[in-house]
Formats: sequence, structure tokens, C-alpha cells
Amino acid sequence: MDRQFIANVANTSRLVASNLYDDPSYFALQVARKFKTAPGMTALRSTLGAKQSPALLKALGAMISDDNDRLRDVSQAWVENERHGFGTVFLANMCTASGQWDLAEQLLLLADQSRRKVRAQARLAWSLGKMSQAIKILNDLGPSRQRRHYESEFAVYAGAEPTIKQSAASRNSVENPQSVLFLATNSLPHTGSGYAQRTHSVLSAVRELGWDVFAATRVQYPLNIGKLKAPVKDLVGTITYERLLPRSARHEMLGKVQQQADELLEKVLRERPAVLHTTTDFSNALAVQAVAKAVGIPWVYEVRGQLADTWLSTRPATAATSEKYRLFMQRESAVAQVADHVLTLGQEMKDNLVKAGVEANKITIVPNAVGEKFLEPPVDRNAARQELELDQEAFYVGTVSSLVPYEGLSVVVEAVALLASEFTNLRLLIVGDGTDRENLVKLAQKLGISDRCEFPGRVPRDQANLYHSALNVFVVPRIDSSVTRSVTPLKPVEAMASNVPVLASDLPALHELVKDGENGHLVTAGDVQAWATAIRERMLDTGGTERMGRSGREFVLDNRTWAKNAKTIVEVYDRVISQVQ
Repeated sequence: MDRQFIANVANTSRLVASNLYDDPSYFALQVARKFKTAPGMTALRSTLGAKQSPALLKALGAMISDDNDRLRDVSQAWVENERHGFGTVFLANMCTASGQWDLAEQLLLLADQSRRKVRAQARLAWSLGKMSQAIKILNDLGPSRQRRHYESEFAVYAGAEPTIKQSAASRNSVENPQSVLFLATNSLPHTGSGYAQRTHSVLSAVRELGWDVFAATRVQYPLNIGKLKAPVKDLVGTITYERLLPRSARHEMLGKVQQQADELLEKVLRERPAVLHTTTDFSNALAVQAVAKAVGIPWVYEVRGQLADTWLSTRPATAATSEKYRLFMQRESAVAQVADHVLTLGQEMKDNLVKAGVEANKITIVPNAVGEKFLEPPVDRNAARQELELDQEAFYVGTVSSLVPYEGLSVVVEAVALLASEFTNLRLLIVGDGTDRENLVKLAQKLGISDRCEFPGRVPRDQANLYHSALNVFVVPRIDSSVTRSVTPLKPVEAMASNVPVLASDLPALHELVKDGENGHLVTAGDVQAWATAIRERMLDTGGTERMGRSGREFVLDNRTWAKNAKTIVEVYDRVISQVQ
């Protein structure tokens, strides 16, 4: 049997064992929710044993399918009946895992006192960013994996960093002055997210310019997403991704950051690159910064999102003053300030970095872009629809996206419902998956337009261009929040490259992409009537809609290609390399 596979299984088994020892019901819950598999459900049922009830199983099904309305109904009925046994804590854990914070708190007030209840109370506090409070709650229980996990993560947020013994490092003798080692959070082929696609596009384009490109992924990836058979290396196109898989993995945050630095150091000493490059979040930067300093080479930090704000967007408003949010923002600012150079997605994000104390002259904008199939002439709309078995005569509005609440897609579902009687050929196509998918499906059913809506789920990457080409209009109805005002998504750039105009929420980050009246329209975020009006205008002015699509493609080909971005990136590399010589 392969030695790496044995090590992978051993590391995963240790993690499972420690979780089962501390809190078997919550661990089974996590497995079932993350993987949504029959084995996960079986594990969960076995931990419930004879105490399982129809109400708990109904709540479990709701949580697994991301049906928050049904989970809330079950939980409220439980509270009203003042039930307080074993199932109360289990249901509270489900509410915490699903973001039903108020119900989790009510359920825990009802629950009988027990170690399980104390763990759940700490878990709720931790989820809301009350880090010190969560640790304090657990102190009376004595040592546990949960407390060690919290203490370790809090230490990193509060300022702890990895250390590299000078005896383990040596000043780097660069093999090739045009060489970069990139540390990514995840990558193809195991993860197909926009993050992974951007990473691969950047690295491939930099390599096309003659640079040696070495790529590694975060320590324990992809074991941490359930890929036990993961090889040490994956070749994707021209890029080889090496996995940092220590023989004996540590599972608390400070330990993982330290192991990430140790494993990365070994690779740097072996490959001898001229520059290091990593991306958000700050835990990646901590390891890269330590290694770069130890071997005497520069490093570049790529800020792809405002992850503290992304975390905040899924919490109640009170979390804006939480300990975690404050420390998260401080850590992100600190690593960006000490990096040799910072890359980011757009002007709004650059402005935020400057406000956080990063020097403006060491920030370069590298926007989302397109390459490969999207540079080729777009697939004919009729041909795309024929291959995807879509209605040739319909007017399709839609998106290819992660289906999460901040995307605001419920607004478009409601807008289509308003227009349904006026336009019998109007259809809504929502491609992708995520925590909001079930809610969108239920909303379409409630509004009586299920027959107008298609939800094909997550599709293979090589089919994404077909879905773009099949649309008449691409929508980006993001809600107005701190993260959506700053971060520009990738998918609308691909839509524009496909000759499809974009309707987007009128937010600063989206102003950088959508030129109102030229390649699309900017629409008031959250205003259903305004979105219905914008869609109606595109349906009534088909000639103008087609012109907008062509204008969008011209804009992307002139300004948003990975080849163009790669030239900007290697200029940054050359600059920081020259500064340390």
C-alpha cells in the first residue's frame, strides 16, 4: 500500500478520534453537513441511538439540505414545547452550524445542565466571534480538544507567529532569478472554485512568460476536504501542485501554521526560487513571511478578498464589534503592511488597504480576467442551448455563481415573478450550488414560477462557457454589504467575454467592471422593482442588448486577460527581487 496514503489515513484518523472523544454528536453533525453523504447520515443516526426522534431527524434533514426555514420551524416548536433533554443541545448545535444564532441561544437556555451543554454554549460564543468568552466557558471542563483548538486559534489571531530555527534555514542561493514559488489555499483539480481558477490562470500565464513556477498548497490540503487518496503532486496543464502533507499532522491552528512554515521552508531550500507569492488569508502570509525572512528573499501578498468582512456577512450585526472581527482585521492589515508588495483585485480594495495603513505605492491592481476558451469566439447561443437542452425561443436571465446569501439572487427570482405574466418566454437560469440554493428553489415554488426556473447545480468547468453563452443577460444582484462593496467577482468578466451584457448591483466594486449603458446596467441593490424594470428594458430592446454584449467582450479583451495580468505581476516580481539584491 502507498506510504503517503497510509500517512493520510493515519492523520485523518487521529483528527476523527479526537473529535469523537470530545463531542461525538457534534462531529457527526459536521460530517453529515459537509459531505451530505449516506455514511455521514448513518454516523449521525448512530450517535443519536435510541434517543433519535422524528423532530430531530426532520431538523437534520433541513440542515443537510440548507432549508433554514424548516429548521427554524422545528426549533421554534421545540422551544414552545419547552423540551429540555438530550435533543435540545443537539438541536442547538444544528442551529449554531446553520447560523440560527437566536434559536441556538433559546434552546441552550432550556437544556439541562451537562458537559455537552457547556460545549455547545462555548461553540455558540465562538461562532459569534466571542473568542475569550468561549475559552472561559470551557475552562471548568478541564482539558479538551475543543479548548485546545480555541486557545490555539486565539493565540494566532492575537499575534502568535511561526518560528524558524536559524540552524534549519540557510540564506537562499537563487537557482533562477525568474522563478516564483506560490503558496495557495487550494487548487485544481480537487477544488474548482473561482479562487482555484484564478490561481491556475495566473500561474499558467506567468509560466508562459518564461518564468519557473513552483506551486504548493496549504498544509493538509486536500486531506482537509476529504481527499484521502490525494497524491503528493498533481499536474494540471503545465503547473505542478505539490501538497504539503506532513507525516504527523497537527490539527490546531498554531500547529498548522508552524507546520506550513516548516514544510514550505523545505520546498524553498529545494527549489531555490527568487520570490514567494501567497494569497489571503493572513495565516498563509504568516508562514510565507517567516520563510522569506529566514532565507532572504522577497514575498508578495495577494489580497483577493476581505475575509473578515466575508465572515461578518454571515453573522448578526453585533459581530461587527466582536473580538474575532477586530483581531481578524488587525492581522490582515499587519501582514499586508510588512509584505514587500501587495496585489489586489480592484481600486476599492486598494483604497481599503491604504486606509488600513498599507503604502499606496506598494499596491498593484491585478483584476479578475479571462483566458483559454473565453478568448476564443463565443459559442453561438443556439448551439450552446442545443447542447445544454435549453429552450431555443426563451429569453434567459441568470448567473453562474456560488449560491450564497450575499449574492442576493432572491431579488432576481422575485423580479422574474413580477414579469412572468407580461413575458411568457422569460426564463431564469441559476447555475451553481451553495447554502442558498434550497431557499431559492423554495422561493420560486412559493411565487409560482418553478416552471420558469432552472437550477442545474454545480457544472464541470469546461461547460461554464456554454452556460454563459446560452444567456441573454447575466445578473449580479449582490446585496449591499462591506464585502460586496469592495470585492469584484470573476464570473461577470467571463459573461462579458461571452458577448452577454451584465446587470449588476450599483456597488463601488461593480462600477469597476460594469459601465452603465455600455456593457450593462447598474441597478439598485435589493430593489425588486428596479431589477424587474432593468430586465424588461433588455427584453424590449434586443438590439441594444446585443450591442451591450459586444461592448462587454471588447472591454474584456482589451483590459481583462490573464496574459496582460501576468506581465503586470512579473514586473512586480522583478521590482521586489531587485530591491533585496
